[in-house]
Amino acid sequence: MSNNEVDAVTAISQAVGKVRNVRTVSTVRIGREDGSGRVLVVIRVGLPPLLALTDVVHVIAHVQLAAARIAPKGAAVFVEPDVAHDEATPTETIVIRALE
Repeated sequence: MSNNEVDAVTAISQAVGKVRNVRTVSTVRIGREDGSGRVLVVIRVGLPPLLALTDVVHVIAHVQLAAARIAPKGAAVFVEPDVAHDEATPTETIVIRALE
């Protein structure tokens, strides 16, 4: 990874960490798409386990915006929400909460 990519990862991680309801930023990866060479940014964020599904959608959108402002122009930004990042919340709780 180049120095510019390391700087971008750090900046993205810090910006995403400031988004409301993001508890952790466990992964930020920058790579290139095979064939096209398009820059890809992948971010995994920890969210509160009892966050309503509509709020999860809003957080993802804000994370994408925060990352896109820093990522190279034209980069594709992918966000993976981790709603049980604390590992203390049973999957059943998350599934039931999402159905409400």
